Amino acid sequence: MATSESPPPRSAAWTFGVAVVLYIVVLVFGSVRDIAHLEIILALLQYGLLLGALVWYLRQEKGLPAGVALPRPPLVAVIACFILLAIPLSWFATQGLLNPDESGYSFQARIYRSGKIMVDPLIGATTDVRDTPSELFFTNHILRPSGWFPKFPPGWPLVLSLGYLISARWLANPIFGALQLLVVAAIGGRWFSRKTGLLAALFAALSPFYLINSVGMMSHALCALLGATACLCLSIGLSTGKLRYYAAMFACLAFSLQVRPYTGFVLTAVLSIAALWCTRQDRRQLAQVLAVGVVFGALAIAGVLIYNHVYTGRWLVSPYAEAAGSDTPLELSFSPRVILHGMMRHGPFMLLETLLGSFPFLHLLAGYAIVREQQHRREIWILAAIYVGLVLAYLAHPYGYAVFFGERFHFEAFFALVLLAARGAQLLIERCQTRRAAVALLALGAIQLGQLAFAVRFVSKQGEPYRRVKAAVTSPCVSGLVFLHDSPGFVAKHFNLNDPDWRHAKRIYLVDAEPDQRAAWACRYGFSRWLVASYDPRSRSARIDTAHADCPTVGRP
Repeated sequence: MATSESPPPRSAAWTFGVAVVLYIVVLVFGSVRDIAHLEIILALLQYGLLLGALVWYLRQEKGLPAGVALPRPPLVAVIACFILLAIPLSWFATQGLLNPDESGYSFQARIYRSGKIMVDPLIGATTDVRDTPSELFFTNHILRPSGWFPKFPPGWPLVLSLGYLISARWLANPIFGALQLLVVAAIGGRWFSRKTGLLAALFAALSPFYLINSVGMMSHALCALLGATACLCLSIGLSTGKLRYYAAMFACLAFSLQVRPYTGFVLTAVLSIAALWCTRQDRRQLAQVLAVGVVFGALAIAGVLIYNHVYTGRWLVSPYAEAAGSDTPLELSFSPRVILHGMMRHGPFMLLETLLGSFPFLHLLAGYAIVREQQHRREIWILAAIYVGLVLAYLAHPYGYAVFFGERFHFEAFFALVLLAARGAQLLIERCQTRRAAVALLALGAIQLGQLAFAVRFVSKQGEPYRRVKAAVTSPCVSGLVFLHDSPGFVAKHFNLNDPDWRHAKRIYLVDAEPDQRAAWACRYGFSRWLVASYDPRSRSARIDTAHADCPTVGRP
């Protein structure tokens, strides 16, 4: 007897299954053996073989009854699994270093924990930061006779200093990552459906890009949480009309400007325009929203100006500019030639990493939502404006690309991308009426487990040189002056291990820039003995060498 439901040919199911298994095998084998250009191979497999097999598999099932639904992963389980992975990985990552910015944030947090805004300068500081001796230069730090401090705004270091107070600097980012999953689910539930919100949270939790930016000591997780929370407040404000939610939105955006100023500015611009546009029909509410925005905008600008004046002595010159010995930050450029050069040089790799670091076909699903959505057009365009706006804005940042399973400067808008993709998945399933979609999502989720394992291995490998050197030079038996020497995988100027009160610390760390000047610097700091720390990739261990100098006088400054 014929039935209205005919199973897909075995060839389609087998082809899709083989494609999934092949992708996982190549991922595991390639990561273990460190195959060159693995990213290109994976991208070709994913957007060639895997995508083709998936489309063929889904198109085989015809004429199913209406009502096919998305799978509903329990949000509590998603967040619990994320936390169980993120917290240990974050602890492990903070034993080393993934990005030189972490060293600056860490040092600034320790300065704030000590109750100061800057610390005594190292001996040899110069008036012009561009003349700072190489032995004293640490990336993202400003060293002048008036003081020593990193160039970053105070928002994230202040929060990170609380982690130092409880000896858990590794805990904040996983918490912020977990909270953002809650916020993502809440936005999806309010604007689309509860199922869409849950699926968006699952897309995020299974993305290596999300995991990498939710561990360690970078500022992206906090700023992303603020941006997502601001969007949630906007969604509640639009549905209820209550002014306090708009005030909460602007408060989150004002704080984001103290965490990551440029990113905060872009998010503020997009969400403020959205709020004003959506309330334009009610002139009284429009005036109230505008007034609240002006108040918080003034507070945010005042905070940035005060921060500039405290650290540079000039209201309109930021520490970012001061660190480069300039009046304007060198990270940003609005020259079309420079932007085009940055796109040509970094764009393909950035795009490749972002595609692989996300849940498979996330951008395709997001694009599908933008094209096909009819019922929630306003919400779709707001989310699309957040993501596209931030991506376009960072084209003016051609000197600062930093790609780890995706472009980290786009992370603060990742919540918008996963929401768009989840809505796109829901629309696609409703249109195709295929029950195989749940199986496909499970298979893609299995791929993501392999991708997450790859990310964990990457964190271990990337941070190992710094982790080994740090363990060696912070040993209780090590004291005095320590020169950090560049080695394969280890850049000394990226790793400031100094105590803010370095004058009374057991160890002082300098960059080993010129080996023939070690004795001179040791004597200058009052030591007749010093150590040189480096990393040996062959033995995968730190190496400590000791030497002596004949100084006229010996004594700590």
